[in-house]
Amino acid sequence: MVGHLTNENPAPTQYTTNTTNSEQFVPKLTDEFVTWQKSDRLLRGWIIGTLSEEALGLVVGIDTSRAVWSTLKDAYAKDSQEREFTIRQQITYLRKEEDQTINEHIRIFKGLCDNLAAIGKPVPDKEKVFYLLTSLGPEYETFTTTMLKPPRPSYSELISQLQSLDQRRNSFSSRAKIMQTCFPPQVAFYGQQQKSHQFFSSKSWELSNFHIYKVRVPSSTTK
Repeated sequence: MVGHLTNENPAPTQYTTNTTNSEQFVPKLTDEFVTWQKSDRLLRGWIIGTLSEEALGLVVGIDTSRAVWSTLKDAYAKDSQEREFTIRQQITYLRKEEDQTINEHIRIFKGLCDNLAAIGKPVPDKEKVFYLLTSLGPEYETFTTTMLKPPRPSYSELISQLQSLDQRRNSFSSRAKIMQTCFPPQVAFYGQQQKSHQFFSSKSWELSNFHIYKVRVPSSTTK
């Protein structure tokens, strides 16, 4: 049946011809055409059965499966090009938000690449590596610079390294929060004040004793 769509199996002669030159000849549908028409109507019905209500409006009144197919192909070819352009722009200008985890950002990036693949325009791995790295922003500048140097990692290797980097950052961040919770700035400041107070109290006591000592020394000498 695919031949109906590609015109490899075109419609045969539709009517019988008057070979006897009889004046009473009445043209009839040829057996070949009747068989072909049954197959074509079956294929046309199958195509129309898969269409949305919006797409059905494009093929109303079209008789053959090939004509239906050609109409749909022409209509959606332009939409496909526009969609490809739109998605490629989204990939080019994609940037990781500050409140996003790296996994959330990767999911968004992967979704855009999958959308291109769905319309027959898959993104090569090398381009995925470049676009994903340039989408990370200044927070990942050192990592991006390193990864862009040859030899560049594969797309799957880049994903793995990004996730490892994110895990390390989260681990350091958690430790810092624990330290802040256990030793808040007020406690540290109070402790510093206490040390300073003890230091100056101690020095005051030493100076006081030294003063007394200095006062007493002359009196004992006079005696």
